[in-house]
Amino acid sequence: MRKYSGIILAVLVTAIIFTAGCTNQPAPEVSVPSTIPTTPVPATSSPPVTTTTIIPATSPEPTTTPAVIPTETALAPPADPTDVSRITFEFYYDNDFNVQYPSTWTIETPVETPYPVGPFYVYNDPHFKTPYRFVTITSPDHTKKFVALIKDFERAGTFTLNPTIERYREMFQRDYRDLSAANYLGNYKFFASGTGMAASYDVTLPEGTTYFPSAYTIKTVVSERREYNFGFFTDTENFSKYRNLKEIMISSVRIPETEIHTISQDGNNTTIL
Repeated sequence: MRKYSGIILAVLVTAIIFTAGCTNQPAPEVSVPSTIPTTPVPATSSPPVTTTTIIPATSPEPTTTPAVIPTETALAPPADPTDVSRITFEFYYDNDFNVQYPSTWTIETPVETPYPVGPFYVYNDPHFKTPYRFVTITSPDHTKKFVALIKDFERAGTFTLNPTIERYREMFQRDYRDLSAANYLGNYKFFASGTGMAASYDVTLPEGTTYFPSAYTIKTVVSERREYNFGFFTDTENFSKYRNLKEIMISSVRIPETEIHTISQDGNNTTIL
């Protein structure tokens, strides 16, 4: 019985082995990738994108540019002719004096002196009454000016004109402390003017000086009741250029108070000249 069991066991083992051999098929080959080199294609990289945040700017306030309106350029007034024969003269009259002047000049009656030099340096002098009287006659280009200053004595007949030049040299040194009167004040004259006495002189400062006026002629006339001062003021260059005009104006001054009148009798008629 054991013999037959062993035979059966052997047969079963053989059958199992055979069956396993029949069913053990070879494993399918695994596909291997080709090793042929290929040119790599670089990946296209996208350029970096910069993101800009736009902040809207605040609109500026509107500005208005004024329109340019073309205007005519004002021409400077013409200078006076140096040839006095080309100048038309007129006469200025008031109760104190009269003078001949170019018709294009302008007359004014200010309350103070335009040039405080020489006897035109005004202060409260107890010898004179106030107010003083001023007259200015100015050229169109404002380079030349005739000035008159009239002062009434506090007491008539108490003042006489100093005949020497020293009075005017002292005035010069008061007005120009850094200059010498001996160098720049000259042409001094002392003379009779009708019934009064007169003095005149010139001041001519060097060209380029900072003083104005830098050149002028002053004439002072003293009567019994008044002191009359007349001046022709300009700069050094024009003083020489307009010397003839200056002479005409200064010499044309007439003062009724000092005029000498003559009496002419013709029969029964009497004429006062």
